[in-house]
Amino acid sequence: MQSIQLQKDKLELIEWITQVEDSAVIEKLIEMMNEEDNYGFRLSDEQKLMLEESSAKYESGQERSYSWEEVQEQAMEIKKRLNEEKA
Repeated sequence: MQSIQLQKDKLELIEWITQVEDSAVIEKLIEMMNEEDNYGFRLSDEQKLMLEESSAKYESGQERSYSWEEVQEQAMEIKKRLNEEKA
């Protein structure tokens, strides 16, 4: 969406919201606004801790990252081994 069109759409939404009388619609809009940052996805405290620990290991050099190409290559190797085991 182009910037000018985006601005027009936002102004149109603002105008529409000012005329809404249904509290359920407003509540849903507020809910959507609050979920925007995480798109409705919430991590548990345990998942957050695991992510923080993994990030710390990566940043300290204890864990390495993989390029997309490396991940694809490893997946193909695993697939090949699984196919060989089936044969």
